[in-house]
Amino acid sequence: MALVWTLLMLVLGIFQLAAFQAGLADWLGFHWVVSIIIGAVALMLGPLGSLAVAIVGFFGAMEAWNWEWWQAGLLCFPSLVLVAVLTAVNGAAGLGSLIFNRGR
Repeated sequence: MALVWTLLMLVLGIFQLAAFQAGLADWLGFHWVVSIIIGAVALMLGPLGSLAVAIVGFFGAMEAWNWEWWQAGLLCFPSLVLVAVLTAVNGAAGLGSLIFNRGR
C-alpha cells in the first residue's frame, strides 16, 4: 500500500511541476528548462517555496491548460481539499452524536 501511495504522490508531483512550468512559460515566457530549474530551487526553499510553486501551478493549470478553478485547485492544493472533506465529516459526526445522544 505504501508503494501505491508513493507512486500516486510522485505522479501528482510531476503534474504539479508541469503546471508550474506551463504557468511560468505562459506568464513570463520562460523556456521549460529554466522553469524546471526555478521550480527545483523554489522547492528547496521549504514551505514558502512550495506555496509559490503551488500558486504558479494553479494559475498555470487555469490559464495555460484552460482548466476550471476547481480542477486546478484539486491538482495544486489536494491537502486543502482533504482537510475540508475531513472537517465536514467530523462536523457531521459531531452533529449526529449531539442529536442521537440528546435523550440519554
